[in-house]
Amino acid sequence: MATRAEVAKLAGVSASTVSYALSGERSIKPETKARVLKAVAELNYVPHFAAGALAGRKAKALALLFSGAELAISPVAMEYITGAANAAREDGYHLILWPSDEVALADIQRFAASGFLSGVLIMEIRLEDERVNTLERLGIPLTMIGRTTQLDNRKYVDRDFNTVANTALNYLQELKHKNVGLMTQVRTHSNDVLGVDSGFSNAILQAAKNNKITITEIPVRNTASAGRAAFSELQKIAPQATALLALPDLATIGFLSAAREFGLDIPEQFSILALNTPDNQLEMAWPPLSTITVPANAMGRAAAKILINHLEGKNDEISQQLWAGELVVRGTTAPAQ
Repeated sequence: MATRAEVAKLAGVSASTVSYALSGERSIKPETKARVLKAVAELNYVPHFAAGALAGRKAKALALLFSGAELAISPVAMEYITGAANAAREDGYHLILWPSDEVALADIQRFAASGFLSGVLIMEIRLEDERVNTLERLGIPLTMIGRTTQLDNRKYVDRDFNTVANTALNYLQELKHKNVGLMTQVRTHSNDVLGVDSGFSNAILQAAKNNKITITEIPVRNTASAGRAAFSELQKIAPQATALLALPDLATIGFLSAAREFGLDIPEQFSILALNTPDNQLEMAWPPLSTITVPANAMGRAAAKILINHLEGKNDEISQQLWAGELVVRGTTAPAQ
């Protein structure tokens, strides 16, 4: 098993910086935290917070399960993680990042049974998620960032896909866009369907139908280079498209960059509306992206609060929450020519 020192060496930081990055006890530069989290994922490092379980006292520690197989942790994923970590710290909990696709659920069970682990947050939720089913059978408290097909009394926070889709398509209809590209994300680490991908695609296609807008879907990996390639692909298969709805955050930046490099006037000749790009990425784009804001940090906080309140017997948080975000018009949308 990897050690904190090995993570520090790989990330090029001190061991204490690794601890601060994982616990949120001190403010760490975003780029430094990203290097630490990448090293954690590569080494499959699992922090050990045993101190809270001394003298028979149960440790106040939460595990956050997320994918470690992507090329990098996207900025929007970092927002969820940071929000959850900050909320946990405020209530005296440690947040353990558990970056693995094939999560060793037996280890989760052992940690929970020994008193080292209180509950679990899960990201990258699949429509049929065996992790959720297994943790429920084991009696381990959990909250999802995302939704499974079967909800029952499960606790979750998620995007309100229908509200986001209707806001986006109504706006594009007002701008007279009738042919629109939809850039969606291809997941490389699993053949299972993730709720966020299915939820957004279905909601957008229905909203487009209601608004009599033709959609051309372009699935891509969430990298800037894939976004650049998507621009050329859309120009080839749907040259009549006058706008793009963009989901993967990094690919959105790549698409915008390619459009400008190929001489397309944004937004006079082509509009781009980002649906999953956090505000902290806007400085990477020119012109500034029109967005439907993604409240990822607040959603991460809310998920942690729901779980902690359950663990402490409180009921002051709604345990099933949908977050929409707001339309913010900036420099990448205009009426269709």
